[in-house]
Amino acid sequence: MSESNLSSTKLTEIQNHDDYKVVWLGSNNNIPNEENIVDYLEKFVSVEECFDHITDIKSERKILLVLTEFFECLVHFDELDQIHSIYLLEKNGENINFNQAQSSKMVNIFSDKHTLIERLRQDIVLTYRNDFSINISSLREITIEQSLTSLDENSLMFVWNQLFIYYLVNSSHIDMETLKKEMIEQCLLEYKNDEVELEKINEFVNNCTYDNVVYWYTRDSFVYRLLNKSFRTRNIDLICKFRYFIVLLYKKLKELSIQQEAEMNHTIVYRGQSLKINQLEILLSNIGNLISTNTMLSTTKDRNVAQVFLGSDEVNVLYEITIENTNVDTIHVFANINEQSAFSEEEVLFFAGTVFRIESIEPDNESTWIIKLTLINETGEQLEQIMKHVEYQFTHTSYWQELHSKINDFKLIGNYYKILTDKALTWKDALTKNINDIDIYYLLNNVGNYERLIEYYKKLLLKPTFIDKPKSIVLNVIIGYNYYHLLEYDMALDYYNTALLVLDDDNRLKGQIFHHIGDAYKMKNNFNRALFYYKQALHILRSQYSKKRCLPIICREIADVYIKQNNNTECLLYEEQADEFDEPFRQKSQLDYENVIRTCKNRLNTELHLLPLERAEILFTMGLTLIKQGNYHQAIEILLQAKQLFKDHLPPHGQFVRTFSKLFESIPIAYLHLKEYFNALIMWKRAIDVRITFPN
Repeated sequence: MSESNLSSTKLTEIQNHDDYKVVWLGSNNNIPNEENIVDYLEKFVSVEECFDHITDIKSERKILLVLTEFFECLVHFDELDQIHSIYLLEKNGENINFNQAQSSKMVNIFSDKHTLIERLRQDIVLTYRNDFSINISSLREITIEQSLTSLDENSLMFVWNQLFIYYLVNSSHIDMETLKKEMIEQCLLEYKNDEVELEKINEFVNNCTYDNVVYWYTRDSFVYRLLNKSFRTRNIDLICKFRYFIVLLYKKLKELSIQQEAEMNHTIVYRGQSLKINQLEILLSNIGNLISTNTMLSTTKDRNVAQVFLGSDEVNVLYEITIENTNVDTIHVFANINEQSAFSEEEVLFFAGTVFRIESIEPDNESTWIIKLTLINETGEQLEQIMKHVEYQFTHTSYWQELHSKINDFKLIGNYYKILTDKALTWKDALTKNINDIDIYYLLNNVGNYERLIEYYKKLLLKPTFIDKPKSIVLNVIIGYNYYHLLEYDMALDYYNTALLVLDDDNRLKGQIFHHIGDAYKMKNNFNRALFYYKQALHILRSQYSKKRCLPIICREIADVYIKQNNNTECLLYEEQADEFDEPFRQKSQLDYENVIRTCKNRLNTELHLLPLERAEILFTMGLTLIKQGNYHQAIEILLQAKQLFKDHLPPHGQFVRTFSKLFESIPIAYLHLKEYFNALIMWKRAIDVRITFPN
């Protein structure tokens, strides 16, 4: 698998930012010197050579063609898909008798080179921004109560993109000087052989400020090319290299949005764009839903300006965006940048990640569709609630621990079934005999997919050839436990209580169920009920076991509830009980961690014959152990070494998926413990990429 599929394109190579090329066709004395024209100029004096050169271009590069003679060939050039726009230049006051009706791509007829060149510069900048595809992720039925682990890939990408944009500009520890240095280093690498852009980079270093950041975004320079290229290709590493500029631009747009709050309400803005037919179909299937743009979105108040950018792709669309009743507290910012821009185009710029609702999509004529979007408070408020909940999950390591070791339903089924019947239900039996009609393969393939597992267990409850009293009790508990992991606590409690209703009073399983019920009430912030059930569970389980791992866990849960109630005395008592119960486990686990790390180090230092993948596996084991030990800085260092070895020496396909999934879900745990949320997000994206690329 190529590295780019893991959002990890190397930045040591120059990026291809030559998306547009100016082709100048005319006699030598009409062709300007390089220093007077835009970059990427190709000169031709022969129609045949020029035509052949353009037709040989098979990439998505777009050509801006300037004709200073050979005007009779205009119609033939107009038919070439590679040509984006055509400019005609008159010689010495001659009048060219052409009008725009004769060519769909002709921009205008110019009487002097200076005006033409300035128009070329402007059109390249504006076309870059308006040709910038809207990469869309949609939001359907996600609710505040959902766990991140239950989201489908599209919704997960929606959430990830919102978190990424948020932490990109809002992290608590942002060293702007360091970020500026990283950005400049990358730009110097990109344009190391381009004297014109190197000059602009030097000017940027000395002159770019908070006050003129919008001007730098809109002017003809390396900034918009590389920044937009990074967003368009979703190159996360390159986006991060431009974090200095992105933060400045965000803050400036935020300031402008506050100043413009009154004037921007009840405004309609437009954006013209070409789409592929499958992109339009995706939008049509999401009418009424929320969509998120992954990029900066350039729009204009002038509908005629927007229509200029309707191109020659399969479908032309005109986005009509209505801004209603917004306020400055929204998590997404936008502003009219007309006074700050290098051009006067009545431009309204939306920051990356802005969310709209698709109101309608209707054909306007044979070649153009009108897509009506709305940006309103209701949308922002709904998303803000979701974001707060997602941020809570994201910043609490219990979510990541769940990702790292999802609940093992079959193990719980086996344990609870044995408590009820004294009969063992083992993995071996299930795999070889398909015991009790339980499809163990289905359970294995859907580990962590709580909704699908709940559906499966409910069907088992209705299967008369399978179900009996013990199995009914166990399945109700397991369904409740899966609902708990979906954060649907009331549903979880319903199933737990259903199990209790048919359970004998003296049954040992009651302690386990009370523990589950206590967890659910704790998450609902009903602390008194939580304490009642935790203490019931502790009483029952303590009478059954003298040394049980669940006892210190329950004690710590009780202590945590007392902390939330500001009862430090009771908290301390239960912490002491937990320490007593935990002593044998703690000593053993600490000893195990040290032994594992010592063994790993010894193998790495003495077994010189180890293959790279063997070394990577040892480093991986060592890194995971360091996380369990709480040594997060060293864990990250070791896991990153393992990651590099795995990338340089890719494991076999099946092992590749398992290895990288677990690797990219483990590293964020260490980052989260260090409160390095942005770095955790970057690694989480790698895990999502693996999940999307290899869904099975």
